[in-house]
Amino acid sequence: MTYILELENKDDLPKVKKLLEQIKGARVFESDEDEIPNEIYEALDRYADSIKEEDCISSEEFFANARKKVCELYSRK
Repeated sequence: MTYILELENKDDLPKVKKLLEQIKGARVFESDEDEIPNEIYEALDRYADSIKEEDCISSEEFFANARKKVCELYSRK
């Protein structure tokens, strides 16, 4: 499994790294905000390859669902 952890306070990074290093099999990838590790792109590629046609919806369906949800959220009850 891959997780991305974003810290507001850079001073917390050493504490978090030390904690993660104690977990068997955990790896720490340091990067700047603008830099995304290649492992993330590879995981996204694997996920994209696994998606089947029946898992997808059209853009029309997507926007219809979005409009419906916006109406639900903004309508008075």
